[in-house]
Amino acid sequence: MKILVNLSNLKMGGALQVAYSFLVELLSLKSNEHEFHVVLSKELENEFIDKEGGVFSKFKVYKLQNQPAYAFKGKKARKELDNLENLIKPSCVFSVFGPTYWKPKTIHVAGFAAGWTINPDSIAFDVLSFKEKIKKKFQNKIKLKSSVSETDLFIVETEVVRQRLNKYGKVSLGNIHVVGNTYGNQYNQKIDIESFKLPPKSNENEFRLVTISANYPHKNLKILCKLVDVLKNRKVNVKFYVTLKENEYNSLFKNYDDYIVNLGHVKVQDCPAVYKQCDALFLPTLLESFTASYVEAMIMELPILTSDIDFARNLCGEAALYFNPLDAKDIADKIELLISDKTIFENLVTQGSLKIKDYPTAKERAQSYISVCEKVIK
Repeated sequence: MKILVNLSNLKMGGALQVAYSFLVELLSLKSNEHEFHVVLSKELENEFIDKEGGVFSKFKVYKLQNQPAYAFKGKKARKELDNLENLIKPSCVFSVFGPTYWKPKTIHVAGFAAGWTINPDSIAFDVLSFKEKIKKKFQNKIKLKSSVSETDLFIVETEVVRQRLNKYGKVSLGNIHVVGNTYGNQYNQKIDIESFKLPPKSNENEFRLVTISANYPHKNLKILCKLVDVLKNRKVNVKFYVTLKENEYNSLFKNYDDYIVNLGHVKVQDCPAVYKQCDALFLPTLLESFTASYVEAMIMELPILTSDIDFARNLCGEAALYFNPLDAKDIADKIELLISDKTIFENLVTQGSLKIKDYPTAKERAQSYISVCEKVIK
């Protein structure tokens, strides 16, 4: 059975992490039942280092330089995808995440994690200007319409998303499967911090908080400026580590270099080394379908500091210390509490070690993806 794995639309953030992990697991599968053809985006191709001369030896790889979503260049990319489908003649197309802005002729199975489109009541809209809200609502309408029109069967990461996609996308529950997200297999390997070394600590008591994320509006990274002002007045010895493009970092945190350090783009395989050199995960997010940051922190035995919102509590349970993501003083209080109270710190780590057992392994997730494809083909 031929399966065309379409990753041509993925550019950054958690989507790259999931796609990277899925491809790594595909390489380890011992089944000869399927023939995989993989279409990579330029950004995903850059995540791989072919150390052994044959990283993609078990499947055929095609590389697209343009994104299908682009207005003019996208037309060329969509044409390339049409040609590949005609050439390969797959039994189905599996896109790790949509919308792909391309509709295959054959059965299309696609992941869905466009949280903005199915959460019109989210507080994430509160931090947008009036103009940004109008633009976001228009984008959401296009994204949801595109996803529904181009996809035959959806894979989502939680039951909450399944119900919301049914409600707002008018997709039958029978056409929405739940496959939980998780951490990649690189977190099970020996971690060498030399692969990505953080700057030396300014002193031995420096407390490091890490946020591995692209600069999406819902990640609420702007709150860091207000938060640093509060912590500075309280003389709290902390450093925040972020992973932004240089121009974004300069725009957001130009005068906050003493407290906020930019690591730039961190490759997926280097993320464990970054976590290992930090003390806690900091995620002031306002909206998620799922974020791998939570499970990555759990497997790395880091306490979690995150927003007191239902999706975070559903995913983290007792493994996180929660705060009001729009209140810098409340966030500062929780950071100080975590630093000063070793019992709370250790309990969060223990709870994370227990909670991680609720999630599948990367291999189980990959097998579930393929199983969904097999069922829909049969």
